[in-house]
Amino acid sequence: MGAGASGAGKQQTLEVHYPRQSIAEISRQSKLSFVAVLREWQRWVELGCDEDGNLAVSALRTQYPTDPLMHRVIDSIPALDDQISFTDFCRVLYIWQTMVMEERLQTLFQILNNGDPLTTDVVAQIIKAIRPDEDMEQIKLIAAHMPSSLSCLGTSVIDEEDFVAWAKCLPAEELHTKLGTFTIIDERVMAAMEEQHARNQ
Repeated sequence: MGAGASGAGKQQTLEVHYPRQSIAEISRQSKLSFVAVLREWQRWVELGCDEDGNLAVSALRTQYPTDPLMHRVIDSIPALDDQISFTDFCRVLYIWQTMVMEERLQTLFQILNNGDPLTTDVVAQIIKAIRPDEDMEQIKLIAAHMPSSLSCLGTSVIDEEDFVAWAKCLPAEELHTKLGTFTIIDERVMAAMEEQHARNQ
């Protein structure tokens, strides 16, 4: 169960379990490369998955204690009895990998408020996630004025078109690092996935 150290004296042996379903089979089903699946499995083990490769939703959520946006992303991953299977997780990674930036932003919009237009509170959470060091009072002020200034209809909410247009105007670092990247994924895995996808184009 997970990874641990054991042994007598100075000798230690690292014990790591592997999924009942082989890494190669998970790679075939999810379409992720074998290396990407293996690296992500190692992280899955560190987070405390069981022998069948199931991980509690709460275990993922605790990795982002102050990030409500990541909580929404995690909650959108298919789960059974509050458990996410490793194979399903890998399928989600592959889908994310194959999306262009605009599709990722459209998907994120659907996740943020169940597909409904974004309210001022949700907008404030987005800004806080992008700029965590920003003063909260300043964030609330910006969020209060954003809907009316961005909305095509001049309303107090932001629809998908407004959100995508706004996000694409963000500085590259904020767009790609904070909104365009699925941060549950190990950075090395994400880089390998992007390279694999580019080769397949």
